[in-house]
Amino acid sequence: MTSFAPSTFQVGAPSAAGSQQPQTDENFHSSLSSSQQLPSLHLDYIHDISYDHYGRRLATCSGDRFIRVWDLNSQGEWTSHTEWQAHRGTVNRLSWAHPEYGQLLASCGSDQAVIIWEEREMAQQPQQQQEAPPTTATHWVLKAQLTDARKSVTCVQFAPRHLGLKIATGSADGFLRIYEAIDVMNLIHWPMNGSMDVLGDSTNDESAMDSLTGLLGVTALAWCQGRFEPPTLVVGTGRGDVSVVRFSDSSRAWQTLVKLPIHHRGVLDLAWAPNVGRSYHLIASAGKDRSLRVNRLNRHLSTKSSVANSLDLESSQVLGDGMTEVWRCAWNVTGTVLASSGDGGMVQLWKSNFRGEWKCVGEIMGDISAGGDGLNQNTDP
Repeated sequence: MTSFAPSTFQVGAPSAAGSQQPQTDENFHSSLSSSQQLPSLHLDYIHDISYDHYGRRLATCSGDRFIRVWDLNSQGEWTSHTEWQAHRGTVNRLSWAHPEYGQLLASCGSDQAVIIWEEREMAQQPQQQQEAPPTTATHWVLKAQLTDARKSVTCVQFAPRHLGLKIATGSADGFLRIYEAIDVMNLIHWPMNGSMDVLGDSTNDESAMDSLTGLLGVTALAWCQGRFEPPTLVVGTGRGDVSVVRFSDSSRAWQTLVKLPIHHRGVLDLAWAPNVGRSYHLIASAGKDRSLRVNRLNRHLSTKSSVANSLDLESSQVLGDGMTEVWRCAWNVTGTVLASSGDGGMVQLWKSNFRGEWKCVGEIMGDISAGGDGLNQNTDP
């Protein structure tokens, strides 16, 4: 999902019956009952689609410099809510903050900026009926603009709620930067409380010689969702390096913790699985080498409260046949199902069996033909 055709895009909806059934390989394919094909309304290719915390709002961004927000109404249909010009160049990625902090949306673009937007309500008086009560509308207000990057900002993501109102950004200059709103009631000030030269820590000598991939800098990042872990991120680069980095309280700096298997020709996306009571972490990575990996990291619990838990790579499994390029990957809320999409024109769903092997349990095909419902599922596990 690096980019989408500018005419339409497709959104799936879960069925009520499917959500009440146990998630087994036999009935997992029935959890999606319908899809809705939406007009893009953008004038260029869509670069990112981001759902809010509850999955009832989504935002799209495009090369036309605009952001568009969609709402899911009571009839289960997606409707366009508002749009605005957000950047002076291509808008690359989007991220919603936790609703505890309000309706906040972060965007980043080729104009080297990260912008924090807040939704505000405003009253509107109907023009036709002067005595009618005013209606309420919303608009998005620019609260802060972060311009420390020296090249295009390629990725942005808000931190989990328990870490506070923080945001991580990656840019083509090779730097990871973390900002924090010290006062959540004053969203104007976002001081940078950490940065790291990710390319300077590269060990991928072979791909480092490729000037084209090296110029892409940081291409993907994802926060660790574990509540009992220090601030931790996984970062991918255009050189193909995948690194787990962690903030060290002793040195007050971000340091590389674990190196994961590289993706030749560059990393396209990363996703850190939510940890629901597991003694290990799962990180999915997708690259331009047509591989999708699931990395399993062991957690070594420390008996000293002052010493953070350590991580090490236990295993790494390549998913799929490597015939198509995987652009995006994402976990479900429990971290048990991985969804991936790419050149094949489909979304694939992956689950781990009792032997720890990841298998494709469903395929959702995008159908843009007239009269089609846009859903074509492969139920073969």
